[in-house]
Amino acid sequence: MKKIKFIAYITAAMFVLTSCAGVVEVKAPGITGGKIEAKAEKKKFKPVLFEDFEAGTAVGSYSYANTGGNASAEKFVATMDEKHGGNYSAFSSFDTGADGAWGVGIGTQSAYGGGYIDAKERDTLSVWVKAPAGMPFYFFCNEAQDNGGDGEFWNSPNQTGTGKWDLYEISMDDFYKNIYSGNQEGNNAVDMTAMGTVGLQFAGSVGKGTVYIDDVYFK
Repeated sequence: MKKIKFIAYITAAMFVLTSCAGVVEVKAPGITGGKIEAKAEKKKFKPVLFEDFEAGTAVGSYSYANTGGNASAEKFVATMDEKHGGNYSAFSSFDTGADGAWGVGIGTQSAYGGGYIDAKERDTLSVWVKAPAGMPFYFFCNEAQDNGGDGEFWNSPNQTGTGKWDLYEISMDDFYKNIYSGNQEGNNAVDMTAMGTVGLQFAGSVGKGTVYIDDVYFK
């Protein structure tokens, strides 16, 4: 009789343990020593400023355009007339022309580095942009050939302007190598220690307008 009662107690205890929400799961010994492994959390780093144009200039800014398709673009110029934060942003006026193959691009370097920004351990481009509503574009991040960089150029997936200031945050894992520009003999990896240029390119034959950019960070 005592043996029957003991078995009943054990059975009841097992039922309670296995029916409770959040019951502890013990992993097989030899893999974790029978203990639950804590889930590794991504280490957070302070965002690295690439450019906020608060120096009142757009250092090393340049533009390019499909002139054969009558496209044109001005380089970035700092302005106080329209900004997301602080006193300045930068803007460019452009016309994407009549050729749908490609349109215009505008880039800038940083006032805070000697040709590049070291964004080691960061993995996301964060930038505020005001682009014409419905207009397609993509970001580009070009490596410098310094501090571990080998001059490869990287393009983001396509984005769309909204006609107002919007925050665009894109994982660097989603960028793909530009096979037409930049070093084609590099290591085929984004070298975050040497971020030399950040900019954006508009598709061809999608119209004209003005684009503003501000508060460019790597997070």
